[in-house]
Amino acid sequence: MHRRHLTLALLLISVFPVFPAAQGDSRPQGTTAGAPRPIRALYVTGGGFHEFVKQEKILPPGIAERVKVHWTVDHTAGTSTEVMIDRHKNTDWTKDFDVVLYNMSFSHVVDVDWIERLAAAHRDSGVGAVILHGAVHSYRRSESRAWGELMGAFSLRHDRQRPLTVDWVAQGHPILRGLPEKWVTSSEELYELERVWPAMTPLAQAHSVESNKSHPMIWTNTHGKAKVFVTSLGHNTEIIENPLYIDLVTRGLLWTVGLLQDDGTPKPGYAAR
Repeated sequence: MHRRHLTLALLLISVFPVFPAAQGDSRPQGTTAGAPRPIRALYVTGGGFHEFVKQEKILPPGIAERVKVHWTVDHTAGTSTEVMIDRHKNTDWTKDFDVVLYNMSFSHVVDVDWIERLAAAHRDSGVGAVILHGAVHSYRRSESRAWGELMGAFSLRHDRQRPLTVDWVAQGHPILRGLPEKWVTSSEELYELERVWPAMTPLAQAHSVESNKSHPMIWTNTHGKAKVFVTSLGHNTEIIENPLYIDLVTRGLLWTVGLLQDDGTPKPGYAAR
């Protein structure tokens, strides 16, 4: 009797083999195993000096119209420039996301341990980072330069607002595909870069009337395991809602997670439609 049950069990195993559960398989419910799951993206926003409420209604939905992405929005900071958001009090959050888009202004956060932990979370986990405008100037008053090292550049000040003539310095880069040969932005702030790190690669720059120098305003960086896309463009909502800007940020995001093809399109299965 026991032998008969054992034989039946062995037969079932041979027909329906048992596989161990895949470690780290975080496909959303309802997604078939054969289809790629959406990019898991965190949108961190809030702080002062910018129209973050309006921009939250433009950027995540605009990117989702272009690529397959699932957004989690963290706007817990409100309008304070001094908030250290709860999510980043440790590094556990990295397991839930492939990339973080930072569109915030936390310019008065100076806590060294906090800043270094956040930058190290990207460096060590490989979670990508997309860093826009006010986020470039976040944490700049701190003694720590860990955030600058993550970005590949550090800035303390910016020019007065004016339209900027974009000078492409890496034409042909997949992130820049589809952008016009000549692009004069709406009124924007050009950030003056005080320092750059070796892995920083400029993609576009503009000339500063005030310093009489050209400064990168679109670039990439690698920091440890993390790929980082940065643009200092994005002060005004007028440029945030420009389809060219959303295209640029979308391709930058795809690049950080290794899903951007040489022609500037998403890898198969990741286009939104």
